[in-house]
This record gives sequence, structure tokens and C-alpha cells, in this order.
Amino acid sequence: MDAIKAQVQNLSLEEKIGQMIGLAFHGTTYNDELRMQVEEIKAGLIIYFKDNIQSPQQVFELNKTILGKAAIPPFIALDQEGGMVARVTEGIVQSPGAMAIGATHKPQYAYQLAFNMGCELRALGFNFNFAPVGDINNNPQNPVINVRSYSENPDTVTEFVVQATRGYHDAKMMTSIKHFPGHGDTNVDSHIGLPKVDFDEKRLYEIELKPFLKAKELNLPGIMASHVMFTKYDGEFPTTLSKKVITGLLREKIGYDGLVVTDSLTMQAVWSHYTLEEIVLHGFNSGCDILLLCGARDVDMQKRFYELALNYARSGQIPMETIDKAVERILRYKALYQIGALSASFEMVKPKLLVPKAVSFSEKVSLESITLIQDPHGLLPIKPQERTLIVFPKIKVVTLVEDPVNGLLSLHDYMKDCADKFYISLTPTEEETKDLNSMIDRYDKIVYCSYNARLNEGQAEVIRQIDVKKLIVASLRTPYDLQVLHPDTTYLCAYEATPLSFKSLAKILTGKEKPTGRIPVTI
Repeated sequence: MDAIKAQVQNLSLEEKIGQMIGLAFHGTTYNDELRMQVEEIKAGLIIYFKDNIQSPQQVFELNKTILGKAAIPPFIALDQEGGMVARVTEGIVQSPGAMAIGATHKPQYAYQLAFNMGCELRALGFNFNFAPVGDINNNPQNPVINVRSYSENPDTVTEFVVQATRGYHDAKMMTSIKHFPGHGDTNVDSHIGLPKVDFDEKRLYEIELKPFLKAKELNLPGIMASHVMFTKYDGEFPTTLSKKVITGLLREKIGYDGLVVTDSLTMQAVWSHYTLEEIVLHGFNSGCDILLLCGARDVDMQKRFYELALNYARSGQIPMETIDKAVERILRYKALYQIGALSASFEMVKPKLLVPKAVSFSEKVSLESITLIQDPHGLLPIKPQERTLIVFPKIKVVTLVEDPVNGLLSLHDYMKDCADKFYISLTPTEEETKDLNSMIDRYDKIVYCSYNARLNEGQAEVIRQIDVKKLIVASLRTPYDLQVLHPDTTYLCAYEATPLSFKSLAKILTGKEKPTGRIPVTI
């Protein structure tokens, strides 16, 4: 018997069940809630969100405490995809998101960005990043994946996913490709509803499954299961609760033996359709190794979840063989990625953050991602003598995977010397529209920064009212906005609303740099 198997056999049932649970928490310190999760439940994974993060030093010190207090050091996880999904936004290098990277058509960039990000996160005490996104975004109506995907092409997504995963691995960062078997071709956000698709096996193998098949082939470490119901396999449960999909398809037919973690089981795709008892019983029996409870962050519910799992295990409704297999995988990956206490001080860590070479590389990739789709009226670049107005959206969270945007810089911050600004709601009000229309004649060019106009008819209508001979539309999110605008609109894609993309976009608009990005989806 090897050391890991022996370790599993020496654990109590309570410890084994704890290892199979991932928990979110409130606050920014080692409070009573965290103590309960780490020392009583002995959770195998603790996940951070943006409201748990104040500064790099606070994060480092908290992670050091968690890892030092735990009998079995947990995975300390987060969703740091880059772009619009980033939990740590201060004190480390910011990375472009997946579709922006995909627009460079250079998979090697995915490797380097992931390596750079992994090194910084690992220095701060994180050891598990829920990335990269392996979904194929071939549905323009998708409200939750969209620019979080590299491309609509399965082979392209696969290539970028593999490179990103290798980058994280070389940085000693555990990862999980998400969201198995695929969340790209849905029009329902699983945070708020239950997506159902009826793809047959042939279609899944040709498109959705390609990145996950490569994960098996290359022994990539982790996969996150989605809450999407694939009715041809299981018409009763979504993937996270489905033994037919996780064990039958992923484990047995595909042959994947890496770590499988669920998407958060408090998302409405699951929470609104199944009882807590059903979630526990079927989640543990599905073949998933770690079950995540993130959204609710309800301590009493977390304890109830843990106690239910114990009771089902004691009664044999969750077989001990299933539990032991999962815990063995968990401990093997913790050993492989050297999950343990932190001995360094924050002063020792600081030189590993915001490394100038890494900062420059992110800026380079961001600049190369900006995509000029068309300029039929020759409006670019904007000349210094031209009177220019930037119409910028009052950005808010669009999907629940994102964090609230507070005090975000705008494009105008990078074009103050050559443009005026006008802030407008995502769905413009009558008053805003009237005020904008009263200003337009005073300007030679209007740069309208669209934000999901493809999914917002009110926004699209306001943009369509502007004369295309002076209008430049820069999409800050979904690249599909052009589908609902005048076909002769000058149109650029930035793929994300981040300071990194604004800086790059400003350089393109003013002619300081030429756009080289190529759109990775069909519009």
C-alpha cells in the first residue's frame, strides 16, 4: 500500500467527508466561520471571492493562517480567469480574458499569461485556480460564457486550454478546466436557471468534449462539472448530480481519472430544482470529488450539508468505496502540487508581484487583441484636431460570476487630451438619449462603447440613431453587437471592460498603434 492510500485509510469518516467539501466564507480575517470550516469540518477546499480580498498582504496573511491551522491543508481556490472574471484586482498583474487572448491567435500567449498569473497567485498562498474556461462559445445568445471562452472553434479552444493549463502547472498551480461537458451553447445562465441541451453523443464529441478529451489524453489535473442538463444522457439531473454523466461518460467511457469538482451547488440551476438531501446524495454519488458550496455562504446550511453527507455515508447510501476513491484523488493532487503551510513572509513575497516583465507582457497581449472589424468610412485613426465624444456605459454586473464594478476607469481616462465624455446607462433613459442627441452635432466623431447591445435592444436603438459617417462603435463585451447595428458601422472589439483593454483601445483609436487582432467567433 502506497503512502496516499495509507493516509486515506487512517482518516476518520468525518475527515474524509470534509475533504470532499469546498466552502466559501464571509469576511477578510480568520473568524469563527473560517475556524469552523477549517478546524471542525476540515474542508478540503476554501474558496475566495472579491469581498474576501482587501490587499495582497491581507490575502497572504489569511492564507498563511488557514494553511497553518488546518490538519490537512486545504486547496485555497478562486476564479481568476482574467478579463471580466478576476477576484484579485489590486497588487498583481491583470490578464486579458479568454476571448481577448483568442483574438491574438497565439496559443503561446495563453501559456505565458497563465504562468505569470500562477506564480503571483501561488506567492500569495493560493494553490487552486478554477480556470481555464474550456467552453466553446458558438451561441451568440449565451449570457454567461461568451467572452470567457477563447473561441467558437473547438480545436482552437482546446489548443489555448492546453497551453494555459501547462502554464499554471509550471507555476505549481492546480487548475480545473470548466464547465464539463460544455456550457457554451446555451442561452440560460446556470447561476439563475437550469440550462437543458439535447445534443447527441456525436455532436458532443465533435464540439463540446474536445478540450475535456485532451485533458484525459494529457493527464491534465482537474475538471469542473457544469449544471447543464444533457438530456440524451440524463433527463433527471444536471451534470453535477449525474452519475450517468460524471461516472458513466467522464470516468468510464472517456477514462478521465483526474480531480473533478462541481460548480457551486448553491447556484439556482441546482438550488431551485432539488432539495438539499437530493443535492448531497446525488452529488456525492455522481463521481465528483469535491462538492462546492459558494453562493449562499450560509454557515448553518454548510453544517447541514456536511451532516447529511455523514449520515448518508454511515447508512451506506454513499458507498465507502466512492468516498475513498475521491479522497485518494484529492490527497494525491495535494501532494503533487505541494499543498502545505506557508513559511515565507509577505516581505519575501512582494518581489514576486507586479514583475515589470509580466506587466509589459499583459499589456502587449491586450494590445494585440483589439480587433478592427471594419472601417467603411475611414474614421480611424481619430486626429488630434477632430472634436470627439466618448459615450461610455454605466457598467454594472451582468452575470453572477462577476464581481461588482466600483470606480472602474473608463476609456476617456486614456483619451482626456483629445475627447470629451458622456456617461449613459446600459439601457439608456429617454432623458439620456435626448441629452446625447443634443450634443452629437457639436462633434466630428462619436465613439460609442457598447456593452452587450446584442442583448439590449434599447442600447442598440440609441446607437443606430447616430450617423454612421461619424460613429465608431467599440464593443466592451460581447463581440456580436454588430449583428444589431447598421451594417456599415465602424466597429472594433475589445472583448472586455477593463483598464487594460481601455488603455489598448485608446492607442488604436488615436493611431498610436495598429490593430492586429482577429475575431475568434463569427459575427
